[in-house]
Amino acid sequence: MIKRNLGVILVIIAMILNILNFGFLNMSDKPFSFWLFLGSILVLIAAFVKIYTTENKENEKSKSE
Repeated sequence: MIKRNLGVILVIIAMILNILNFGFLNMSDKPFSFWLFLGSILVLIAAFVKIYTTENKENEKSKSE
């Protein structure tokens, strides 16, 4: 699993670090950082969906063989 999804796992780590780095106290000061925060959440969700679909395809391949 790790070999197939290494790029996606690195994206997940980067997005988690970006979300943790977001300052929730001064959210209204910098609207650009808020949009980056929302984008990070969307990319994080997309990465999890990508891993899920990839693993389902691999499981179907192994069952059919």
